[in-house]
Amino acid sequence: MLFEVVKTPDGESPSWVRDAWVGVQFQAQQGAPVSMPTRAAGTRLDPLSRLLKSAPSGPDVTERRGYSVGARDVLGLLALRDEAAAQWYLDHVPQMLNPDQVFMFDETCCRAITALTPL
Repeated sequence: MLFEVVKTPDGESPSWVRDAWVGVQFQAQQGAPVSMPTRAAGTRLDPLSRLLKSAPSGPDVTERRGYSVGARDVLGLLALRDEAAAQWYLDHVPQMLNPDQVFMFDETCCRAITALTPL
């Protein structure tokens, strides 16, 4: 199912980076929001709380609900809109390029769309 980011996502990346997601359209892995564990570092979520790793349980894991997409794929879509924002992720979270990494957008910042519209 296709979705568009319509509201700046929450997170710990700089606001200008999070703002760059607005307008990005992506193919979610599921057609409905899902709950997934996200790994936190210490008492704060890591800089990319949406970047998921296998983390079934533990004190540093929190549940988030939203739409998941391959991190590498969605980073490419972000680069089409804002190259500097995409570069920020490459500089600070290079594991986004790993094919098994997943990026999750909170369900409140996305809307379903029927077709991709031009950038």
